[in-house]
Amino acid sequence: MSKNTKKKYILYVGSVNAWRENLEEHIQRKNLPWQIISFIERKKNMVLDPETKYFKQIAIDFNNKKDIEKSITDLGPNLIAAVNRGERNIPLFQKIIPYLPKNILVPSIDALTKATEKTAMRKAFWKYDKSITPKFEIVTEISDKEIIRINKRLDFPVIVKPSGLAQAILVQAAHYPAELKEILLRIQKQMRKSYKDMEGRGNPTILIEEIIDGDQYSVEAFVDDIGNVSFCPFIKYTTSAQKGFDDFFSYEQTIPATISKESAQRAKAVSIKGLNALGLRNSIAHIELIRKEGEWKIIEIGARMGGFRSMMYKKSFGINLDIQDIKIHLGRPIKIPRKKKGYTTVIKFFAKKEGVITKITGIKKAESLPSFVKTVQNLKKGDVARFAKNGGKYVFHTTLFNENKAQFIEDKRKLEKMVHIETTKVRKKK
Repeated sequence: MSKNTKKKYILYVGSVNAWRENLEEHIQRKNLPWQIISFIERKKNMVLDPETKYFKQIAIDFNNKKDIEKSITDLGPNLIAAVNRGERNIPLFQKIIPYLPKNILVPSIDALTKATEKTAMRKAFWKYDKSITPKFEIVTEISDKEIIRINKRLDFPVIVKPSGLAQAILVQAAHYPAELKEILLRIQKQMRKSYKDMEGRGNPTILIEEIIDGDQYSVEAFVDDIGNVSFCPFIKYTTSAQKGFDDFFSYEQTIPATISKESAQRAKAVSIKGLNALGLRNSIAHIELIRKEGEWKIIEIGARMGGFRSMMYKKSFGINLDIQDIKIHLGRPIKIPRKKKGYTTVIKFFAKKEGVITKITGIKKAESLPSFVKTVQNLKKGDVARFAKNGGKYVFHTTLFNENKAQFIEDKRKLEKMVHIETTKVRKKK
């Protein structure tokens, strides 16, 4: 970089620690004049991370318009991109959009709202093209009259989803009207706490939609300023139900997915309709779909990168999502390598029964597997394990990668056999 080159700022809202190393390595290797700017919420007695050549944190009050305006103005004309990353930070990102220079390519506030609140999203899909989304209802009250209305409109079983929560928190299935009412009452009690703990988006509402029994997939895509879409390879899900859990969460995510070119094209066509329905532009999109008898429907579209996707796409295809995410905001062409480098999976381990964890086996042993990459643990012995439908998180997740498919499949099987999570019932206080 020449001495006369001025810094060019790439702005994010919230912590960038999860992908900061990848960004800094790219900036250094390419000798770019970029510095990553991280706007974080100002709190009492907070200590900012030290400024470096490639990174700077700025604490602001997102509820103070003058503070937002000043912080952006201080970056001056050297601000070249603002990137929305992480679903829980999107409401804060929306607050800075009105103060960004007009040349900065960002999604509209309206599109971000539709891409983060499930009820707004379903309404947008239904209005644009009813065929791309399951039939749904939005709960306005919990009463026998409302349950009868829903029963007439939807075919059971149905899935119940709080709007604005991620990671399948509180998502549950109801197989008949009485069970639906029971679930709605239970969610109503738990929702307020979950919204606080998970930093939920929008006002707490409940979405009910028909369950489609099919194969689930996801794909990351990039949408430019005029609606052109660049798709990454598809990822296959194994659901908790397929593994015998009475719960709703993504048990396993594997790339590459085995899917024909014709089927993939149909999935992309449906996805483009969904993106147009939301009006999403200048953004990465995390798209979840379900396929039954060759027909595709959208589960949801997020205006952000999916969990684990940066790592999974990089390992299996050499795709640097973090940098492509910046490029879409710079108006530059997206480059998506298609040559397969290997097989990657992330498996989430929940306890089979809720309760206090008494024993976890297999975590250390998993490190000896040829495909082992890493394990990240959320809960330990003595913690309370809960299902996702009751507001719980997985105990730990493990990532595997191998260039050799046979070894990869063998290690997946061995991992599942070696992991055991034992619990005991939580004693109720007298």
